[in-house]
Amino acid sequence: MFSLTIMKQLSIIFLIVISTSTYTKGQFVFEKKEIKDTAFTIPMFNVSYAYQWAASDMANRFGSNHSVGGSFLVKTKKNWLYGFKGNFIWGGEVVEPDVLTNIRTSDGSVIDNEGRLTDVYLGQRGSSFFLIGGRMVNKLAPNKNSGFLFYGGIGMLQHKISIKFQDDVASLTDELKKGYDRYSLGYALNGFVGYLYMSKNRLLNFFGGFDYTHAWTKSLRKYNYDTQETDTKLNTNILYGVRVGWILRLNKRQSQEYYYY
Repeated sequence: MFSLTIMKQLSIIFLIVISTSTYTKGQFVFEKKEIKDTAFTIPMFNVSYAYQWAASDMANRFGSNHSVGGSFLVKTKKNWLYGFKGNFIWGGEVVEPDVLTNIRTSDGSVIDNEGRLTDVYLGQRGSSFFLIGGRMVNKLAPNKNSGFLFYGGIGMLQHKISIKFQDDVASLTDELKKGYDRYSLGYALNGFVGYLYMSKNRLLNFFGGFDYTHAWTKSLRKYNYDTQETDTKLNTNILYGVRVGWILRLNKRQSQEYYYY
């Protein structure tokens, strides 16, 4: 009789342990979440830097330069891309024959309003803007939202010779500098070939590749003081270089839940 009572108690305890273990295991799996690897529509804001070289008529005026840019793009579920981008361009190398030769002294300085010699520094300043569209090819990629990136765009390019000095110079007021700065503007085409990477955890997103700009510009100044003639030439401007950038994704986090009972 005593043994029968003990066996009944042990049976009840065994059933309770089995039931609790099964419930706990089910709860653990039920709460598991996984991110499904699929292509999403992803709006993104990008910031980038490029080192560029000049070619064609651009190389007759400027040397290499730097470019910092920003863009807004949308990558669709089908991996098409569209958006716009803008860049600021600057450089410190002007290779065109000295545009200030008629006001410089023999040592290369200019005379300020107090009759003193002061140095003048020439550089490059410019900007560009493009509407762009392209495609991402999901090859050699760790997930569905990464791959080789190709796009092209149409827009504008403007540039000029930057003229800087410390003291007041009567021959280089803001208005008179326009006769030397070669300020030019025109329409342009842009192309990019590279690689786009977006991590599944959203922490590491970047792109990099070859950037190319081909533009046709004309001077917006009526008269060049150094050459003493009007400038009506249509110039072919080419910039090419390597651009790398960081991506801020603007889409909500995508996840897929799996339930097991």
